[in-house]
Amino acid sequence: MPTGRGESLSGHSRVPPRRATENRQMMRVVALIPAAGRGRRMGKEIPKASLSLGGIPLLWHTLQKFEGCTQVDEILPLVPPKEVSFWTDEIGRRSKLKKVQRVLAGGEERQDSVFLGLKAIAGNADWVIIHDGARPFVPPELIERALSETRRWKAVTAALPAGETIKEVSLEKEVLRTVDRGSLWIIQTPQSFEYSLILSAHEKAREERFCGTDDASLVERLGIPVRVIEGSRFNFKITTPEDLILGEALLQYLK
Repeated sequence: MPTGRGESLSGHSRVPPRRATENRQMMRVVALIPAAGRGRRMGKEIPKASLSLGGIPLLWHTLQKFEGCTQVDEILPLVPPKEVSFWTDEIGRRSKLKKVQRVLAGGEERQDSVFLGLKAIAGNADWVIIHDGARPFVPPELIERALSETRRWKAVTAALPAGETIKEVSLEKEVLRTVDRGSLWIIQTPQSFEYSLILSAHEKAREERFCGTDDASLVERLGIPVRVIEGSRFNFKITTPEDLILGEALLQYLK
């Protein structure tokens, strides 16, 4: 397994993009797992990806979910620059992750990390599925469904319909109005795209210095429709100490 930052994939020739109608075996899918966040809301010095969940690093759980996905050919984690050596050694020591061929340093922001990942897989991906490293309970069937739908729609995101009352509030914390939640969805990852489409969306965002809160928003700016599929309530993002407590409880429940 390559250990250097940004080393090329070994044993893979350049794979040109192909139409969605071609055979599955002719399409190459890469999973990008941005996990370079410092986890400020955790109140800990250790990077969020390395936090313990059930006795092993949080990111490890997420990588395992994609390892078991039959449609995914390669997994590329993007971690804090100072953590590249740690994760390279960790993954090399745990031989179960065959699809992780290298580990790359992420950027300052999540969007920067994804862009670095997209550039690193140029010529070696037809489809890309992007998933937050801090969502370790993503159901494998959701990954498979997102990729299947992407072959029809080119841009897909997991989401949940808003189930609670939502109000717009002023900077002074005064309620301005109650929003009709009928058409509101809470966005999750995975988000899956045709490679050339998401690369173009990221390049345009960088040119215009636009920073979105997710990758789908960058595609929306191109005027391309994004398909929503229903996600999972288990697929929450671990960002606070309370989330980590819930994660430990869910891990025990799912055993």
